[in-house]
Amino acid sequence: MQPVVQTASEVMRRTWVVLGEMAPWVLGGFGVAGVLSLWLNARVVREHFGGGRRRAIFKAVALGVPLPVCSCGVIPLGVSLRKHGAGKGATAAFLMSTPQTGVDSIAVTYGLMGGLFALLRPLAAAVSGVLCGFAVEALDGDAPGAAGLADPALEPETEPWWVRIWRNGFIVLPRSIGGALVVGAFVSAMVMTLVPENFIAERIANPLAQMVLTLAFGIPVYICSTAAVPFALGLLAAGLSPGAATAFLIGGPGVSASTLLAVWRLMGLRTTVVYVAVLATCALGFGLLADRIAGPGWRPPGIRLAEVHVHGAAGISGAIHAQAALLLAVLGWAKWGPRKKPA
Repeated sequence: MQPVVQTASEVMRRTWVVLGEMAPWVLGGFGVAGVLSLWLNARVVREHFGGGRRRAIFKAVALGVPLPVCSCGVIPLGVSLRKHGAGKGATAAFLMSTPQTGVDSIAVTYGLMGGLFALLRPLAAAVSGVLCGFAVEALDGDAPGAAGLADPALEPETEPWWVRIWRNGFIVLPRSIGGALVVGAFVSAMVMTLVPENFIAERIANPLAQMVLTLAFGIPVYICSTAAVPFALGLLAAGLSPGAATAFLIGGPGVSASTLLAVWRLMGLRTTVVYVAVLATCALGFGLLADRIAGPGWRPPGIRLAEVHVHGAAGISGAIHAQAALLLAVLGWAKWGPRKKPA
């Protein structure tokens, strides 16, 4: 009984930590989405991202790759695009390409892992985003003439700009995806608690098998593109191949349990399956490419720093407690707070 209680306690503790870690990114995403609502109206989105036009997919990827937004912070932005009229393909391309990398994570990747990974990460984000957008449009696109899920109620023209930012960013969007965020944090915590440390490196020697397993581990776990770098270094220090680290860098930041739940709710099961399939295919493909380029025995420049970062033990900081509490407060207020009465 005691081990079960300890495991449950550890899962809840990790859930709280994941909520605290994702809080700045999610709340920042809510704020950006609220600001975007000032100009990201149905007409603008239909013109640039709507329907099944190919240009919309390329525009979504070009916008998403440099943005420093993680797999949780991108959810409110993707929801905002979709609700303002973006097509499924453009929305999926944006959700796929944005969290994998950003201008900040590229710099960190170059400093700790060298030019190879600094080049492969944005390239993988762009390729996977375009492929995902085209695959979604081909297999589960909007009906002809449709333009997303435009919701005029998200942009009440009679309200002041600051009210629109607050209402769209911190009430409407959290109400739509708050449950998915919390459930995703719980699933991520369960995976991190129940999967033993160094489980893969101690049992699997085949590089392709390592890629598959690190990808399977990375997909449901929440981790931002910058924080993924030291974890990837830890994988390399544990003896995994550069390809396995590449698969993790693509799969971990590229999607999380929260993202999958949000995509499922926003665009349906078929799009979710396509989303995961494209991400997995690109992660394995770029992993094989990294192994071929790097060669056996390759070691990144930041391996010593990775050892300290991954294996260092510290308690939950006050900042994490405050961030998790703030995120839950915002989600709770959006879900159960006072509602505006219709005129």
